[in-house]
Amino acid sequence: MALYIVGTPIGNLKDITERAKETLAKVDLIACEDTRRTRILLNALDIKKPLISYYKQKEHEGAEKIVSLMKDGKEVALVSDAGMPVISDPGAVLVKKAREEGVRIETVPGPTALTTAAAFAGLDDGFVFLGFLPEKKSDKDRRIAPFVSSPLPLIFYAGPHDVNSLLSYLHGVLGDRKAYLTRELTKLHETLVETTLQAGSPEEPRGEYVILVEGKEAVSPYLALSPEAHLAAYLAAGMDKKTAVKKVAAERNVPKDDIYKLTLKN
Repeated sequence: MALYIVGTPIGNLKDITERAKETLAKVDLIACEDTRRTRILLNALDIKKPLISYYKQKEHEGAEKIVSLMKDGKEVALVSDAGMPVISDPGAVLVKKAREEGVRIETVPGPTALTTAAAFAGLDDGFVFLGFLPEKKSDKDRRIAPFVSSPLPLIFYAGPHDVNSLLSYLHGVLGDRKAYLTRELTKLHETLVETTLQAGSPEEPRGEYVILVEGKEAVSPYLALSPEAHLAAYLAAGMDKKTAVKKVAAERNVPKDDIYKLTLKN
């Protein structure tokens, strides 16, 4: 008995891995969000397997049924409509239940929209992934509260009808920040639009979105000092003159020459 967590393409069917194809071909049945969507993938791969519907609203009872089948010796592949199961998709309940019951679990990784979008936007220093925010405002507030002041970019998922309302909500909570709106990832019309939370989407939203919002800009603890003392603090900390001048100028939003002149007084 075994449960395979199988990543599937997020758009372009050619992104399926060889291992994923082998796994889907060998298991006894496949648990999936939408049997119609998964059937399209299987037909493209020329694979015929029994499908069992496993979606968010029926996660607990579905997990019981699937674990029972695995304890009877069946091997099951878990897939979502796109990307890796469990990541903002159904599957966590099943994985935990299978582990509790001693079922062997293997991961068969594949594409994920969040890392694809992060690469597309050029993020290189980590991020905070928050996925789909809850519907109720109070639940949204609780989810995002710990990350409002995070210096790391925040990544969200949104359907086309939720994009503008999400951007408006984030503007109210985070203030105005740069944002990247990505959609149709890996498909023919893959796009990335740079905007701000206040400006919102410059186009009519279509398709599923990954939204990346810049982190909170750090405020220098030296802004309350005079420019001379600000510069001196960085030099005393061991920063070279060129870097210190550039940093102080950026933090105080003044020309570098203004700060450089302070070094000539010493």
